[in-house]
Amino acid sequence: MQPSLLDKTIEAPLFDPTFLNLDYIFSRVIVLWNYLAGLEPGGLVRAISYMITLFGITITIYAIVRLIEMGDEDYVQLREAIKEVEDREREKATGKDNRWYHVLELISTEEEGNWRLAIMEADSILESALEWRGISGQGIGEKLKNSTPGDLQSLQAAWEAHLVRNKIAHEGTNYQLSQREARRTITLFETVLRELRYI
Repeated sequence: MQPSLLDKTIEAPLFDPTFLNLDYIFSRVIVLWNYLAGLEPGGLVRAISYMITLFGITITIYAIVRLIEMGDEDYVQLREAIKEVEDREREKATGKDNRWYHVLELISTEEEGNWRLAIMEADSILESALEWRGISGQGIGEKLKNSTPGDLQSLQAAWEAHLVRNKIAHEGTNYQLSQREARRTITLFETVLRELRYI
């Protein structure tokens, strides 16, 4: 029995590794096409069916691999988010996040410079709390703008406290800060932070 044209195409190398001959490749495609065209109708249908099946299997395997990869990526992101929340809760439970206690120490002194530091630090804590709660925005001002009273009932208190911080930051010693105003500002920060369950 003489070998068929398809056997000959399989035996011959597709291309020389050192030289890619496009004419040779196209001629082999034509030989394969002529072989398929020379098959009986039933054989041609089977050959096409095999090709379609092989293509379908390839696509299915690729889709499964991609789904697994996407699932792994989502799992990693989920674990990172959970870890971040767990770390925050652990810090609060163990007292490692003691910035608020430092604020209370500063505001309890009789020095105006410490009151200013307390307000600046409290504002920084508020920004961390808003970010922790997933409120988007660059900086605390934008985060507050992206909030609504429905999201944060003490939104007005947050704005008032933040505006005092801005006066301290922008006007410096020209802004006269009384002890009463400083303590009231810290109380506003505390109200917001407690609503956010950050302290």
